[in-house]
Amino acid sequence: MKRILFIAPDNMGKRKGGGLAMKAYYNALCHLYPGMVDAVMPEEYCVNQYSHLIKAPKRNLWQMITGGSMHRYKNFIKNYLNNNKEKYHICVINGGIYAGDMMDMIHGFGLKIMVIHHNFEREYHLDNKDLWTLKGHYAGFVVHNEKRAYKKADVNCFLTNDDIKLFENEYGKRDNNCLVGVFEPDNNPLPVVKMNEEENIIGITGSMNSLQTQEGIMDLKYNYYFWIEKNLRDWNLIIAGRDPSEKIRDFASANNDRIQLIPNPDDMSQVIDKCRIFLCPTNVGGGLKLRVMDGLRQGLPVIAHKISARGYDPFLKTDFFAVYDNLDSFKEGLTKLTKMDYNIQLKKHIQEEYTKLFGFEQGTRRMRKCVQILD
Repeated sequence: MKRILFIAPDNMGKRKGGGLAMKAYYNALCHLYPGMVDAVMPEEYCVNQYSHLIKAPKRNLWQMITGGSMHRYKNFIKNYLNNNKEKYHICVINGGIYAGDMMDMIHGFGLKIMVIHHNFEREYHLDNKDLWTLKGHYAGFVVHNEKRAYKKADVNCFLTNDDIKLFENEYGKRDNNCLVGVFEPDNNPLPVVKMNEEENIIGITGSMNSLQTQEGIMDLKYNYYFWIEKNLRDWNLIIAGRDPSEKIRDFASANNDRIQLIPNPDDMSQVIDKCRIFLCPTNVGGGLKLRVMDGLRQGLPVIAHKISARGYDPFLKTDFFAVYDNLDSFKEGLTKLTKMDYNIQLKKHIQEEYTKLFGFEQGTRRMRKCVQILD
């Protein structure tokens, strides 16, 4: 078998959304095909354990204007494969927005292409109107590239069944769609579950500077927090994560008798250990919300907005996972979780159920099935 070229546009060395998922996929392929996987990553991320990867350099302003692509990979990969095409049989590209304008070129070199769609990107860009998405005006380019990637890929991989349905409804059905999901990036033991015997705490974690996280927490503030304040008087909240926005800081400050804000914690697992329930209020965006995994992997019961519950289907019938999309379902779900018999056996059970779906071995099996479609 020839080699696999793996294109990772995000930082696999940082524990955050896309980079963590790409790390899991890269490690799974390396596990399945030892010594046969070469990864491309932005040069600024190729440090420490990833210093050996193929470095995609930044473009200068002139290259951006004349390069004919919205990203750095098209011309770089073209030049790289001009000299190395004989080495490779498969190219794995993370993200349809990167893959779309490279499909014909990479196929022209004789490689088969696997595209891993981390989100329904059109939905993501319209839900996240920040500078990166050009306030949502980037969506036209996104649709063009994402559709091309989906239509031309030899196999399309998805994180959730909901995303498969969104793509099929928007771009048509394909016979080569495959669920790869998200999973632990290695076989290392999960954190030892610990008991918080003293306080009743509901935990919220995430990138507190992202529009998705902020939107979810503001939804909590205006539509649900009043009910917690009035009806769960012996329960408090912890909000923890990177660079909290001003709106989140103001929310926590105005309720500092009940809400503790922990900006940029050194060890998020220690923060989660303080909690008895994990809440994911994110109510916009596609894909799978990795923060829900953070709660489950440490044995916490979870209540999540229905958008954040995508990809967690096997847990929906359990007693320790609740979903809400209005005040009634929020009250019902959170009341149920607060009345659970909180003990070490429950936490171990949740962690065991988590491993059945999100363990590295289970994820590697799903990745193998996706690759086999290319045979």
